[in-house]
Amino acid sequence: MTIHTPRAVFFDMDDTLLDGHTAMTIAWETVCHDASSRLGCDPEKLRLAIRREASAFWKDESVVGHWRLDLNGAREIVVGRALAAEGFGTTLAHTIAFDYARLHREHLRPFDDAFGTLDAVREAGMRVGLITNGPRPLQRDKIERFGIERYMDVIVIEGEFGAGKPEQAVFAHALRSVGAEPAQAWHIGDNLYADVGGAVAAGLRAAWIHRDRLSLDENAGVKPDRIVSNLTEFRAVLGISA
Repeated sequence: MTIHTPRAVFFDMDDTLLDGHTAMTIAWETVCHDASSRLGCDPEKLRLAIRREASAFWKDESVVGHWRLDLNGAREIVVGRALAAEGFGTTLAHTIAFDYARLHREHLRPFDDAFGTLDAVREAGMRVGLITNGPRPLQRDKIERFGIERYMDVIVIEGEFGAGKPEQAVFAHALRSVGAEPAQAWHIGDNLYADVGGAVAAGLRAAWIHRDRLSLDENAGVKPDRIVSNLTEFRAVLGISA
């Protein structure tokens, strides 16, 4: 199946359009530094413990996917487990999780290639949509703060729609909203399970964006149609000049 001119292109938001990874790095470094001074421990050791517990918590997203609608709650559990594992108890778990959320929001920014790509796709005559997992208030806040809605013909938020990626109903709704068939559409995102797996299962072409920080898991069970490091490369996939 070859698509020369897609009718619709759907974008993931976090770590595709918005640089959540940099915001995450800054936020964790700050909260771990502050917490370590109160706990009397090494901040890097605390950060590694939180990373370890987060990896274990989210290892099978098909099991814990419902926590996407309560990310603060999930984060508090993860931090509590990390603190307990290091022998500190869980008293500071809520404070650390709350401070992280505040700092992440403060440092979140769009990628430099995000809005130029959205403009280019629209100017090429394609319909544009946003498909994002997560709670409605959090994701709507991002959409409003960065003016993302003005680029979109449809926005599908997990906490608003009632289902999230990789469920096929999400992609089916987005397609109906823009009047496109699966074979006429692309979806791009950074999550192999939700973005690539969901899009492929729904019959769309799927692009995986790694932003030079992710590696392809050969055991992921899904295969993207294209792999790109940034949205400028994705424009070329769509036949749009940079």
